[in-house]
Amino acid sequence: MICCKECIELLHDYLDGELSPEIEASLEEHFADCPPCIAFVNTYKSTTRLCKDTLKSNDIPDTVKSRLKEFVDKNKNT
Repeated sequence: MICCKECIELLHDYLDGELSPEIEASLEEHFADCPPCIAFVNTYKSTTRLCKDTLKSNDIPDTVKSRLKEFVDKNKNT
């Protein structure tokens, strides 16, 4: 069984449909028994959708995009 911390680590791949069927099933089993994790997933989905709807890629200066990408790449495994 997957724990809450693992859920957070797998969330991006889960939402992108990049997990193996076994891991995805285990994650969904955890969500069924963990209201805080499913609330986090729903909040994450809503936030992502809101950002995509309100902030267009061309609205961000290139220097900010570059610095943000560098930051995310540097910190994605922490």
